[in-house]
Amino acid sequence: MSPGAAPLPASLAAPPEAPRSAGARAAVPLMLVRVGGRWFALAAHRVEQVAAKGAVTRVPTAARHVLGVTGLRSGLVPVISLEEMIGTVGPPASDPVALPRLVVVRAGDCEIALVVDEIRGIIDDLPADIATTPSKAGAPCFMQQEFEWQGKVVFVLDVPQLVASAAGWNLGGV
Repeated sequence: MSPGAAPLPASLAAPPEAPRSAGARAAVPLMLVRVGGRWFALAAHRVEQVAAKGAVTRVPTAARHVLGVTGLRSGLVPVISLEEMIGTVGPPASDPVALPRLVVVRAGDCEIALVVDEIRGIIDDLPADIATTPSKAGAPCFMQQEFEWQGKVVFVLDVPQLVASAAGWNLGGV
């Protein structure tokens, strides 16, 4: 890791069963996704499923960021708008994708489905020469870090914090 690079948040670290050599930071594969004009990275081991966006049933009195629920794997999963959770819409995408996808992420026993416009793929880890910085003041607690990748700013999502925030829980920095 370069001198200016910060380690990934503990909740993004690879699962305990991942092999680690003595003194080395474990590689954390990250899935890169685009929502509107913004790019996000999330720990790949937190992703349960990727699906085409299907029917979403609205839930009366749900928070604005909860678009509704959808049936996946014989169960109902809340569908979440990351744009609504952040509170701002990023710049428009230069190459919009016609069919949004759902990325189902898990933290503990809870799953949520994030609506994403594009899935770029998996990167093995933050390259050592990329300096990461904490996200700007006022950013939601689940956006703890950002880095530059191929000329784009990518916000690292802390999935447990994201799931807790989507559910309205306060984990107080967990």
